[in-house]
Amino acid sequence: MSENEPTKDSATAKPIQGVPNPTYEWMGLTNEWGIRVKPGEHGLRLGDVNVGIYGEVPERWEDQTRRPRGALPRPGIPPLPYSLRSKHEMWADCAANLYEEAIQRRWIPATEVPWDLLAELPEDVERSVCQICTELSQCANTELEIITYWQDQMSYGYFEVKQYLATATFDCARHLEVLRKRALSNGGGLGIESRGRVNRMILESSGGWTEAVVYLYLLRGTYLTRLLAGLLEYAHNDAESYIYSHMLEDHARHLTYGYDHLKYAATHHKGGAAIMRTLLAIGEGMFAAEIEDPIVKSAMAIIFGGGIEGGRTFGMERYLLLIREFLQDYLELCSWLGVDREETLHPKLKQYLEI
Repeated sequence: MSENEPTKDSATAKPIQGVPNPTYEWMGLTNEWGIRVKPGEHGLRLGDVNVGIYGEVPERWEDQTRRPRGALPRPGIPPLPYSLRSKHEMWADCAANLYEEAIQRRWIPATEVPWDLLAELPEDVERSVCQICTELSQCANTELEIITYWQDQMSYGYFEVKQYLATATFDCARHLEVLRKRALSNGGGLGIESRGRVNRMILESSGGWTEAVVYLYLLRGTYLTRLLAGLLEYAHNDAESYIYSHMLEDHARHLTYGYDHLKYAATHHKGGAAIMRTLLAIGEGMFAAEIEDPIVKSAMAIIFGGGIEGGRTFGMERYLLLIREFLQDYLELCSWLGVDREETLHPKLKQYLEI
């Protein structure tokens, strides 16, 4: 007899006054019973339990309740207004693995960053670092807000994506934390607010999550990878090296999901690639205007050049190289996605390839 099966005594026991006897009809209600999954080399991972019907991911999830994929539906549950109910609107095959990686590689800025190794910097360099921290904070906050907005509208049939994106929002919160602490921990402070052209473009993406991903990860995220890599290369101490390297690691996961999702959307949705081309044609103009902003450009040049004087020569050359490397990455990714942009790249961006 199963330990969950009601005994004869329990089935015939007299009810407590005012409390009816429990019923057990629900015990026989299941789509598939007898599933047994075993841990692999890396433990029992989220993808490992996608067996039998539990691993069947439909192209469209018609259920508008919070029913877990694989569970039986219950009649009479009021529907919820999920607007994202098709697989191509959010799916990425890597989502389950990224979730596992994210929870295993979390880090704690309060105790793991070697804050005591921060060293005093020249004032112009410290101001530049603090300004970049301010800029990156706004980027992280934008990412957090747009993920949570669309995550709430994703159907439960694609829980791997919802769970992974939950870790991405925590990454963003951690970046907000560590950037603020860096700006305030070395005799500086936060700088001036960004104009936020691209932030606004991302937050106002109303066509769906895929549209937001185009701007958030393909366009701006690819640029941020190069920016963080440059900051890591020119880090002034072990504390900054720790911050930028761990932010890069988190960011790499975000881009892996973003690129994988866009590839899926481009190949599994009729007209998906054409829509992306249109979005990029619009977004490139906005992005070109943002990278022309003299604040980030001069702050990065000062960091690269070790001060204002060095920033005017070597520092600015290094920043322009960063932009060129970003654009090369971006064009290669667009080609891989089947939305080639090399011939139609926005003129203001194309000029950086010719410097």
